[in-house]
Amino acid sequence: MSLKDWLKKKLAGDDSAKLELSPEEEQLSGLNLQEVLGAHMAWKQKLNSTLNGTSSERYEVSTISQDNLCVLGKWLYGPGKKLYSKLPEYEALRKIHADFHICAGEVLIEHEKGNMQKAKEILNGKFRDASNHIQLDLVRLFNSAKG
Repeated sequence: MSLKDWLKKKLAGDDSAKLELSPEEEQLSGLNLQEVLGAHMAWKQKLNSTLNGTSSERYEVSTISQDNLCVLGKWLYGPGKKLYSKLPEYEALRKIHADFHICAGEVLIEHEKGNMQKAKEILNGKFRDASNHIQLDLVRLFNSAKG
């Protein structure tokens, strides 16, 4: 399914839509869409594992809360900013990506304080919403930039 078709279905509320891209569609100035989407979707599982005590990884709030350390963040503040910062889709993505990392940090803070219920509420609420918006806004940016 093309970027445009996937975006239309997602915006219409169809979460079953599967994004299948050609090699040309999946790259934007050095950023691989599938790779970035997968990496951000994996964070929910990582945080769930942390909350459940099954993770062997230890995440630092000060690191996870920063939006410029992951692949997407480095791209957003590097080549993406240089090439696409004038597009409204770029700024929307940058903002929701920052919110996503702040929410991830909030989950960890609540977990460290022993507030498991609050941590899970954030993970399944604000964090999930931010993750969904990143997917949509990233596809919107790709779609707009590729015109």
